[in-house]
Amino acid sequence: MRTLTAVMMAMAAAALPHVTRGADYYIANKPGSGSGTKDAPFGLGDMPQPAGKPTRALTVLQPGDTLYFKGGEYALHTGPVKDFYYVGYLRPACSGEPGKPISFRACPGERVVLTAASGGQPIFGNFDRDYVRHEGFVVKGSIGQVGGKGAEIAYCEIIGQYVDTTDNHDGIRIEHADGAWIHHNIIHGVQGRSGNSVGIKIYKSQNLVVEDNYIYDNTRGIFDKDSGINNTYRRNFLTKNRLEQFHGNNQGKYMVAHIYDNVIDGHVALGYLVDGTDVHDNLIRGDLLTGHWAGELWNTRLWNNIVIAQGKAVTAYNESKNRFVNTGAKKHLAYMDFNVYTAPAKYTFGGEIFDMERMRAGGFERHSQVVAGAGEIFKDEQSCEPLPTWRTAGRDGDAVGPENAALVLDVKRYGPAGRGYKSPSKEK
Repeated sequence: MRTLTAVMMAMAAAALPHVTRGADYYIANKPGSGSGTKDAPFGLGDMPQPAGKPTRALTVLQPGDTLYFKGGEYALHTGPVKDFYYVGYLRPACSGEPGKPISFRACPGERVVLTAASGGQPIFGNFDRDYVRHEGFVVKGSIGQVGGKGAEIAYCEIIGQYVDTTDNHDGIRIEHADGAWIHHNIIHGVQGRSGNSVGIKIYKSQNLVVEDNYIYDNTRGIFDKDSGINNTYRRNFLTKNRLEQFHGNNQGKYMVAHIYDNVIDGHVALGYLVDGTDVHDNLIRGDLLTGHWAGELWNTRLWNNIVIAQGKAVTAYNESKNRFVNTGAKKHLAYMDFNVYTAPAKYTFGGEIFDMERMRAGGFERHSQVVAGAGEIFKDEQSCEPLPTWRTAGRDGDAVGPENAALVLDVKRYGPAGRGYKSPSKEK
Protein backbone atom coordinates (compact mmCIF):
# COMPACT_ATOMS: atom_id res chain seq x y z
CA MET A 1 0.00 0.00 0.00
CA ARG A 2 2.87 2.38 0.76
CA THR A 3 4.34 1.71 -2.68
CA LEU A 4 0.94 2.33 -4.29
CA THR A 5 0.57 5.58 -2.34
CA ALA A 6 4.01 6.74 -3.50
CA VAL A 7 3.17 5.92 -7.11
CA MET A 8 -0.12 7.81 -6.87
CA MET A 9 1.60 10.88 -5.39
CA ALA A 10 4.31 10.73 -8.07
CA MET A 11 1.63 10.63 -10.78
CA ALA A 12 -0.10 13.61 -9.19
CA ALA A 13 3.20 15.51 -9.03
CA ALA A 14 3.88 14.72 -12.69
CA ALA A 15 0.50 16.22 -13.56
CA LEU A 16 1.35 19.58 -11.96
CA PRO A 17 2.02 22.43 -14.38
CA HIS A 18 5.60 23.42 -15.11
CA VAL A 19 6.69 26.32 -12.89
CA THR A 20 7.37 29.44 -14.94
CA ARG A 21 9.70 32.03 -13.45
CA GLY A 22 8.71 35.67 -13.63
CA ALA A 23 10.57 38.72 -12.34
CA ASP A 24 12.83 38.67 -9.28
CA TYR A 25 12.63 41.49 -6.74
CA TYR A 26 14.68 42.09 -3.61
CA ILE A 27 14.10 43.70 -0.23
CA ALA A 28 16.63 44.53 2.48
CA ASN A 29 16.40 45.31 6.18
CA LYS A 30 17.24 49.01 5.72
CA PRO A 31 15.40 52.31 6.17
CA GLY A 32 13.75 54.04 3.28
CA SER A 33 12.74 52.78 -0.12
CA GLY A 34 14.33 51.27 -3.19
CA SER A 35 13.53 50.10 -6.69
CA GLY A 36 13.44 46.39 -5.83
CA THR A 37 16.52 45.36 -7.81
CA LYS A 38 19.34 43.30 -6.33
CA ASP A 39 21.60 46.36 -6.14
CA ALA A 40 18.87 48.80 -5.03
CA PRO A 41 16.45 46.62 -3.07
CA PHE A 42 13.20 47.70 -1.54
CA GLY A 43 13.58 48.91 2.04
CA LEU A 44 11.44 48.95 5.16
CA GLY A 45 9.62 51.97 3.77
CA ASP A 46 8.24 49.72 1.05
CA MET A 47 6.68 47.33 3.56
CA PRO A 48 3.00 47.55 4.51
CA GLN A 49 2.00 50.01 7.19
CA PRO A 50 0.03 48.89 10.27
CA ALA A 51 -3.22 49.98 8.58
CA GLY A 52 -2.68 47.00 6.27
CA LYS A 53 -2.63 48.81 2.90
CA PRO A 54 -0.21 46.99 0.56
CA THR A 55 2.78 49.00 -0.57
CA ARG A 56 4.91 48.66 -3.69
CA ALA A 57 6.97 45.70 -2.49
CA LEU A 58 3.72 43.69 -2.56
CA THR A 59 1.65 45.38 -5.29
CA VAL A 60 4.42 44.93 -7.86
CA LEU A 61 4.25 41.13 -7.59
CA GLN A 62 2.53 39.33 -10.45
CA PRO A 63 2.06 35.59 -11.12
CA GLY A 64 5.46 33.91 -11.38
CA ASP A 65 7.33 36.68 -9.53
CA THR A 66 9.58 36.20 -6.49
CA LEU A 67 10.39 38.64 -3.70
CA TYR A 68 13.76 37.76 -2.15
CA PHE A 69 14.55 38.93 1.39
CA LYS A 70 18.17 39.76 2.10
CA GLY A 71 19.61 38.66 5.44
CA GLY A 72 18.77 40.38 8.71
CA GLU A 73 16.15 40.62 11.43
CA TYR A 74 13.14 42.56 10.23
CA ALA A 75 11.07 44.19 12.98
CA LEU A 76 7.62 44.36 11.41
CA HIS A 77 4.93 46.72 12.66
CA THR A 78 1.89 44.65 11.81
CA GLY A 79 -1.76 45.55 12.09
CA PRO A 80 -3.95 44.93 15.15
CA VAL A 81 -5.00 41.31 15.46
CA LYS A 82 -8.66 42.30 15.99
CA ASP A 83 -8.71 43.75 12.45
CA PHE A 84 -6.36 41.26 10.76
CA TYR A 85 -6.98 37.96 12.54
CA TYR A 86 -6.89 35.98 9.29
CA VAL A 87 -4.97 38.21 6.88
CA GLY A 88 -1.18 37.97 6.80
CA TYR A 89 0.99 41.08 6.89
CA LEU A 90 3.09 39.87 3.93
CA ARG A 91 0.41 38.96 1.42
CA PRO A 92 0.47 39.74 -2.30
CA ALA A 93 -2.13 42.03 -3.83
CA CYS A 94 -3.15 39.33 -6.32
CA SER A 95 -3.07 35.54 -6.67
CA GLY A 96 -0.50 33.48 -8.44
CA GLU A 97 -1.53 30.97 -11.07
CA PRO A 98 -0.98 27.24 -11.59
CA GLY A 99 2.67 26.92 -12.56
CA LYS A 100 3.25 30.61 -11.82
CA PRO A 101 3.16 31.03 -8.02
CA ILE A 102 3.99 34.27 -6.27
CA SER A 103 6.94 33.47 -4.02
CA PHE A 104 8.45 35.02 -0.91
CA ARG A 105 11.91 33.58 -0.32
CA ALA A 106 14.84 34.17 2.00
CA CYS A 107 17.97 34.66 -0.09
CA PRO A 108 19.86 31.35 -0.23
CA GLY A 109 22.56 31.13 2.43
CA GLU A 110 21.25 34.16 4.35
CA ARG A 111 19.41 34.11 7.67
CA VAL A 112 16.19 36.10 7.49
CA VAL A 113 14.27 36.62 10.72
CA LEU A 114 10.81 38.18 10.64
CA THR A 115 9.52 39.46 13.98
CA ALA A 116 6.14 40.97 14.78
CA ALA A 117 7.46 43.93 16.76
CA SER A 118 3.94 45.30 17.25
CA GLY A 119 0.35 44.67 16.27
CA GLY A 120 -0.14 40.93 16.59
CA GLN A 121 -1.16 40.32 12.96
CA PRO A 122 0.09 37.02 11.46
CA ILE A 123 3.31 37.65 9.53
CA PHE A 124 2.40 35.45 6.58
CA GLY A 125 -0.97 34.23 5.39
CA ASN A 126 -2.27 34.29 1.85
CA PHE A 127 -5.91 34.16 3.10
CA ASP A 128 -7.92 34.18 -0.17
CA ARG A 129 -4.96 34.41 -2.55
CA ASP A 130 -4.12 31.31 -4.61
CA TYR A 131 -0.69 29.84 -5.44
CA VAL A 132 1.43 31.75 -2.93
CA ARG A 133 4.58 30.22 -1.46
CA HIS A 134 6.89 31.16 1.44
CA GLU A 135 10.31 29.61 1.85
CA GLY A 136 13.31 29.79 4.17
CA PHE A 137 12.30 32.23 6.91
CA VAL A 138 12.64 32.31 10.68
CA VAL A 139 9.30 33.63 11.88
CA LYS A 140 8.92 34.92 15.42
CA GLY A 141 5.16 34.98 15.46
CA SER A 142 2.60 33.03 13.46
CA ILE A 143 1.66 32.09 9.91
CA GLY A 144 -2.01 32.18 9.06
CA GLN A 145 -4.45 32.05 7.52
CA VAL A 146 -3.09 29.74 4.83
CA GLY A 147 -6.05 29.38 2.48
CA GLY A 148 -6.97 29.35 -1.18
CA LYS A 149 -5.48 26.90 -3.67
CA GLY A 150 -1.92 25.69 -3.98
CA ALA A 151 -0.31 27.44 -1.00
CA GLU A 152 3.17 26.35 0.11
CA ILE A 153 5.07 26.93 3.37
CA ALA A 154 8.54 25.40 3.20
CA TYR A 155 11.82 25.33 5.13
CA CYS A 156 10.66 27.86 7.71
CA GLU A 157 11.22 27.92 11.46
CA ILE A 158 8.23 29.19 13.40
CA ILE A 159 9.15 30.24 16.93
CA GLY A 160 6.07 30.59 19.09
CA GLN A 161 5.55 31.83 22.60
CA TYR A 162 3.29 31.22 25.57
CA VAL A 163 -0.02 33.10 25.36
CA ASP A 164 -2.39 33.08 28.33
CA THR A 165 -5.41 31.92 26.33
CA THR A 166 -7.69 28.99 25.69
CA ASP A 167 -8.62 30.37 22.27
CA ASN A 168 -7.01 29.58 18.91
CA HIS A 169 -3.28 30.22 18.96
CA ASP A 170 -1.29 28.56 16.20
CA GLY A 171 2.12 28.37 14.58
CA ILE A 172 0.60 27.72 11.15
CA ARG A 173 -3.16 28.05 10.70
CA ILE A 174 -4.64 26.48 7.57
CA GLU A 175 -8.26 27.25 6.75
CA HIS A 176 -10.40 26.74 3.65
CA ALA A 177 -7.30 25.57 1.79
CA ASP A 178 -7.18 23.16 -1.13
CA GLY A 179 -3.95 21.42 -2.06
CA ALA A 180 -1.62 23.27 0.33
CA TRP A 181 1.88 21.82 0.74
CA ILE A 182 3.45 22.33 4.19
CA HIS A 183 6.92 20.81 4.35
CA HIS A 184 10.36 20.86 5.96
CA ASN A 185 9.39 23.33 8.67
CA ILE A 186 10.37 23.52 12.34
CA ILE A 187 7.55 24.64 14.63
CA HIS A 188 8.08 25.02 18.37
CA GLY A 189 7.12 27.06 21.41
CA VAL A 190 3.43 27.60 20.59
CA GLN A 191 1.99 27.21 24.07
CA GLY A 192 -1.09 28.25 25.98
CA ARG A 193 -3.64 27.14 28.56
CA SER A 194 -5.43 24.61 26.35
CA GLY A 195 -5.07 22.29 23.40
CA ASN A 196 -6.00 25.18 21.10
CA SER A 197 -2.34 26.27 21.17
CA VAL A 198 -1.04 24.17 18.28
CA GLY A 199 1.95 23.84 15.97
CA ILE A 200 -0.24 23.33 12.88
CA LYS A 201 -4.03 23.71 13.00
CA ILE A 202 -6.36 22.90 10.12
CA TYR A 203 -9.95 24.01 9.52
CA LYS A 204 -12.17 22.91 6.63
CA SER A 205 -9.35 22.08 4.25
CA GLN A 206 -8.79 19.32 1.74
CA ASN A 207 -6.06 17.60 -0.26
CA LEU A 208 -3.29 18.94 1.98
CA VAL A 209 0.15 17.38 2.11
CA VAL A 210 1.78 18.04 5.49
CA GLU A 211 5.10 16.25 5.35
CA ASP A 212 8.66 16.37 6.62
CA ASN A 213 8.03 18.76 9.51
CA TYR A 214 9.68 18.78 12.95
CA ILE A 215 7.07 19.84 15.50
CA TYR A 216 7.99 19.97 19.18
CA ASP A 217 7.51 21.80 22.47
CA ASN A 218 4.02 23.08 21.65
CA THR A 219 0.90 22.48 23.69
CA ARG A 220 -0.40 20.26 20.86
CA GLY A 221 1.45 19.18 17.72
CA ILE A 222 -0.96 18.91 14.77
CA PHE A 223 -4.73 19.45 15.06
CA ASP A 224 -6.89 18.68 12.00
CA LYS A 225 -9.80 20.24 13.82
CA ASP A 226 -12.70 20.69 11.42
CA SER A 227 -13.86 18.62 8.44
CA GLY A 228 -10.50 17.71 6.91
CA ILE A 229 -10.93 15.68 3.71
CA ASN A 230 -8.18 13.65 2.05
CA ASN A 231 -5.35 15.29 3.98
CA THR A 232 -1.99 13.48 4.11
CA TYR A 233 0.40 13.59 7.07
CA ARG A 234 3.65 11.79 6.42
CA ARG A 235 7.32 11.74 7.49
CA ASN A 236 6.72 14.22 10.32
CA PHE A 237 8.67 14.06 13.59
CA LEU A 238 6.25 14.89 16.42
CA THR A 239 7.78 14.95 19.87
CA LYS A 240 7.58 16.63 23.28
CA ASN A 241 4.29 18.41 22.61
CA ARG A 242 2.54 18.63 25.99
CA LEU A 243 -0.80 17.14 24.97
CA GLU A 244 -1.43 15.03 21.87
CA GLN A 245 1.18 14.90 19.16
CA PHE A 246 -1.58 14.49 16.56
CA HIS A 247 -5.24 15.23 17.16
CA GLY A 248 -7.96 14.72 14.59
CA ASN A 249 -11.40 16.13 14.01
CA ASN A 250 -13.81 17.38 16.68
CA GLN A 251 -16.51 19.16 14.66
CA GLY A 252 -18.16 19.54 11.27
CA LYS A 253 -18.00 16.76 8.67
CA TYR A 254 -16.32 13.39 9.04
CA MET A 255 -12.54 13.59 8.70
CA VAL A 256 -10.71 11.38 6.22
CA ALA A 257 -6.92 11.43 6.61
CA HIS A 258 -3.86 9.41 5.60
CA ILE A 259 -1.29 9.24 8.42
CA TYR A 260 1.87 7.29 7.64
CA ASP A 261 5.67 7.12 7.83
CA ASN A 262 5.76 9.43 10.86
CA VAL A 263 7.77 9.15 14.07
CA ILE A 264 5.44 10.08 16.91
CA ASP A 265 6.47 10.23 20.55
CA GLY A 266 2.95 9.74 21.81
CA HIS A 267 -0.09 8.58 19.89
CA VAL A 268 -2.54 9.43 17.12
CA ALA A 269 -5.71 10.82 18.71
CA LEU A 270 -8.22 10.45 15.89
CA GLY A 271 -10.76 12.73 17.52
CA TYR A 272 -14.51 12.80 16.95
CA LEU A 273 -16.32 12.29 13.62
CA VAL A 274 -13.80 10.23 11.66
CA ASP A 275 -14.67 7.78 8.90
CA GLY A 276 -12.21 5.94 6.65
CA THR A 277 -8.85 7.18 7.97
CA ASP A 278 -5.61 5.21 7.39
CA VAL A 279 -2.89 4.96 10.05
CA HIS A 280 0.02 2.87 8.81
CA ASP A 281 3.80 2.44 8.74
CA ASN A 282 4.36 4.77 11.71
CA LEU A 283 6.82 4.45 14.58
CA ILE A 284 4.87 5.18 17.75
CA ARG A 285 6.95 5.58 20.90
CA GLY A 286 4.26 5.42 23.56
CA ASP A 287 1.63 3.21 25.16
CA LEU A 288 -1.27 3.99 22.81
CA LEU A 289 -1.44 3.58 19.05
CA THR A 290 -4.67 5.34 18.14
CA GLY A 291 -8.33 6.02 18.91
CA HIS A 292 -10.21 8.56 21.01
CA TRP A 293 -12.72 8.79 23.82
CA ALA A 294 -15.53 10.76 22.13
CA GLY A 295 -16.85 8.16 19.70
CA GLU A 296 -17.98 8.33 16.06
CA LEU A 297 -14.79 6.61 14.84
CA TRP A 298 -15.64 4.42 11.89
CA ASN A 299 -13.86 2.26 9.31
CA THR A 300 -10.34 2.98 10.50
CA ARG A 301 -7.56 1.05 8.76
CA LEU A 302 -4.32 0.32 10.62
CA TRP A 303 -1.32 -1.71 9.49
CA ASN A 304 2.47 -1.94 9.59
CA ASN A 305 2.77 0.29 12.68
CA ILE A 306 5.53 -0.27 15.25
CA VAL A 307 4.62 0.62 18.83
CA ILE A 308 7.51 0.87 21.30
CA ALA A 309 5.83 0.72 24.67
CA GLN A 310 7.02 2.91 27.52
CA GLY A 311 5.17 0.78 30.09
CA LYS A 312 4.05 -2.81 30.48
CA ALA A 313 1.06 -2.74 28.10
CA VAL A 314 -0.13 -1.07 24.90
CA THR A 315 -3.62 0.15 24.12
CA ALA A 316 -3.63 -0.52 20.40
CA TYR A 317 -7.08 0.97 19.86
CA ASN A 318 -9.32 2.96 22.16
CA GLU A 319 -12.92 3.94 21.50
CA SER A 320 -14.30 4.67 24.93
CA LYS A 321 -17.87 5.60 24.04
CA ASN A 322 -19.36 2.80 21.93
CA ARG A 323 -19.33 -0.97 22.22
CA PHE A 324 -17.58 -2.85 19.42
CA VAL A 325 -19.32 -2.73 16.03
CA ASN A 326 -18.06 -5.07 13.30
CA THR A 327 -20.92 -5.05 10.77
CA GLY A 328 -22.69 -2.55 8.56
CA ALA A 329 -21.62 0.71 6.95
CA LYS A 330 -20.40 2.10 10.26
CA LYS A 331 -18.06 -0.34 11.92
CA HIS A 332 -15.10 0.54 14.07
CA LEU A 333 -12.37 -1.11 12.04
CA ALA A 334 -12.18 -1.72 8.32
CA TYR A 335 -8.76 -3.35 8.69
CA MET A 336 -6.16 -3.89 11.41
CA ASP A 337 -3.18 -6.21 10.99
CA PHE A 338 0.61 -6.55 10.61
CA ASN A 339 1.36 -4.26 13.56
CA VAL A 340 4.24 -4.89 15.97
CA TYR A 341 4.11 -4.16 19.70
CA THR A 342 6.77 -4.41 22.39
CA ALA A 343 4.20 -5.11 25.12
CA PRO A 344 0.89 -7.00 25.26
CA ALA A 345 -1.81 -5.18 23.31
CA LYS A 346 -5.34 -4.45 24.44
CA TYR A 347 -8.28 -2.86 22.66
CA THR A 348 -11.10 -0.94 24.36
CA PHE A 349 -14.60 -0.39 23.01
CA GLY A 350 -17.21 1.28 25.19
CA GLY A 351 -15.33 0.29 28.33
CA GLU A 352 -15.00 -3.37 27.30
CA ILE A 353 -11.43 -4.60 26.96
CA PHE A 354 -10.42 -7.07 24.23
CA ASP A 355 -7.12 -8.92 24.02
CA MET A 356 -5.33 -9.81 20.78
CA GLU A 357 -6.83 -13.29 20.64
CA ARG A 358 -10.33 -11.86 20.69
CA MET A 359 -9.40 -9.41 17.96
CA ARG A 360 -8.04 -12.27 15.87
CA ALA A 361 -11.28 -14.13 16.30
CA GLY A 362 -13.01 -11.10 14.80
CA GLY A 363 -10.71 -11.08 11.77
CA PHE A 364 -8.14 -8.52 12.92
CA GLU A 365 -4.47 -8.59 14.00
CA ARG A 366 -3.95 -12.10 12.63
CA HIS A 367 -0.37 -11.37 11.59
CA SER A 368 0.43 -8.78 14.25
CA GLN A 369 3.16 -9.65 16.73
CA VAL A 370 4.27 -8.87 20.26
CA VAL A 371 8.03 -8.91 20.88
CA ALA A 372 10.10 -8.40 24.01
CA GLY A 373 11.55 -4.99 23.15
CA ALA A 374 12.89 -2.59 20.54
CA GLY A 375 16.12 -4.57 20.35
CA GLU A 376 14.19 -7.33 18.58
CA ILE A 377 13.05 -4.90 15.87
CA PHE A 378 15.90 -2.44 15.25
CA LYS A 379 19.65 -2.66 14.82
CA ASP A 380 19.76 0.23 17.27
CA GLU A 381 17.25 2.77 18.56
CA GLN A 382 19.20 5.74 17.18
CA SER A 383 18.84 4.85 13.51
CA CYS A 384 15.70 2.71 13.98
CA GLU A 385 16.85 0.62 11.04
CA PRO A 386 14.83 -2.61 11.08
CA LEU A 387 16.50 -5.97 11.38
CA PRO A 388 16.24 -8.18 8.27
CA THR A 389 13.24 -10.10 9.68
CA TRP A 390 11.09 -6.97 9.63
CA ARG A 391 12.02 -5.70 6.18
CA THR A 392 9.54 -8.06 4.56
CA ALA A 393 7.11 -8.56 7.46
CA GLY A 394 4.60 -5.94 6.35
CA ARG A 395 1.21 -6.37 4.74
CA ASP A 396 2.52 -6.24 1.18
CA GLY A 397 5.83 -7.98 1.83
CA ASP A 398 7.32 -4.59 2.68
CA ALA A 399 8.91 -3.38 5.91
CA VAL A 400 6.95 -2.49 9.01
CA GLY A 401 7.33 1.00 10.42
CA PRO A 402 8.46 4.11 8.52
CA GLU A 403 10.27 3.62 5.25
CA ASN A 404 13.20 5.65 6.60
CA ALA A 405 12.89 6.50 10.29
CA ALA A 406 16.50 7.74 10.44
CA LEU A 407 15.65 10.38 7.84
CA VAL A 408 12.62 11.54 9.82
CA LEU A 409 14.73 11.76 13.00
CA ASP A 410 17.51 13.76 11.33
CA VAL A 411 16.59 17.28 12.48
CA LYS A 412 19.26 18.89 10.28
CA ARG A 413 16.95 18.59 7.28
CA TYR A 414 14.24 20.87 8.69
CA GLY A 415 13.92 24.64 8.73
CA PRO A 416 15.93 27.23 6.77
CA ALA A 417 19.19 25.29 7.10
CA GLY A 418 17.51 22.28 5.54
CA ARG A 419 17.51 23.95 2.12
CA GLY A 420 21.16 22.93 1.79
CA TYR A 421 20.74 19.53 3.42
CA LYS A 422 22.44 16.60 1.70
CA SER A 423 20.62 13.45 2.70
CA PRO A 424 22.74 10.38 3.45
CA SER A 425 19.73 8.42 2.20
CA LYS A 426 17.26 9.38 -0.45
CA GLU A 427 13.88 10.84 0.49
CA LYS A 428 11.09 8.94 -1.20
